[in-house]
Amino acid sequence: MEGSAIVNAIIYLVGLIVIVMAVLSLIGLR
Repeated sequence: MEGSAIVNAIIYLVGLIVIVMAVLSLIGLR
């Protein structure tokens, strides 16, 4: 249970980072 929770948290954080990077790149292009 704890292991899967940690993995889910890592995937969630990575997803947020990817979204933030995408938004920053779009702002940079504008």
